Amino acid sequence: MINLEHKIVAYTFDELSSDAKEVAKGKILEIDRDPMIFSGDLIDFLECEYGLNNLKTYYSLSYCQGDGLCLYGNIYDNELFDNEKFSKIAFKGIHWKQKEGLRSVLSGITFTHHGRYYHERSVTIDSDSYNASDKQYVVIDKIVENIEKWYFEFCNEWKGIGYDYFYEITDEDASYFCNDNDILFHENGKKVSGEYCIAS
Repeated sequence: MINLEHKIVAYTFDELSSDAKEVAKGKILEIDRDPMIFSGDLIDFLECEYGLNNLKTYYSLSYCQGDGLCLYGNIYDNELFDNEKFSKIAFKGIHWKQKEGLRSVLSGITFTHHGRYYHERSVTIDSDSYNASDKQYVVIDKIVENIEKWYFEFCNEWKGIGYDYFYEITDEDASYFCNDNDILFHENGKKVSGEYCIAS
């Protein structure tokens, strides 16, 4: 037998007031926005857009000191020299003969994370090179500079994408998510959980 004292009135997302919808959206974001999905999307983007398969991400997006996003890992020689998508970035302003001359001395680029923060400047970017001449090291330094420029732009762009992903959702998307998952709310926008309820 149902105890009617525990029966409550529940509301769909669309039935909530504007203020209650904002409360509800906070809960929806907690439920729906998975950090693993965000990291996976970023890594997939690196692979599809730039042909880079050996970089991963750390990030902290909590509106706190030290917030940010960084990359760590490696860009190997084949991703530098034979990958047209990223080669144009790495070798911008460098003559093709200089590029070809580096094949035997430049084995890749390493992104190393340091410290407890995860912003873009918590990583150092270095070349993995050996037996290069002084002139070649000048060219290698230019390559590292090109990659650093790309890296900082990438991290800033994806930091913004991350904030949007974790903290923003439209009423339309919230409504779709709630209807699709049978989520109901109290009048104040807090999620109904565990009580027997009747529709409003």
